Amino acid sequence: MVKHIVDPEKCVGCGKCVENCSLELWVLVDRPEGKKKLAQAIEEAAVVCHTCGMCSEGCPEKAIVIINEK
Repeated sequence: MVKHIVDPEKCVGCGKCVENCSLELWVLVDRPEGKKKLAQAIEEAAVVCHTCGMCSEGCPEKAIVIINEK
């Protein structure tokens, strides 16, 4: 199982994770305060993700951490 952790303080909602993930496991969601978007891995990402790191490596703010829990 894979955990995708997004730091909401760092994420600027640029969508690079969405663009970089070939498996389409990322979406941008509305933040409660209604300002910029927030990156979020879809529910299936926990089992489908190959942990290639394209989402976290492509994040200009380094807001994404991937943890592979075997």
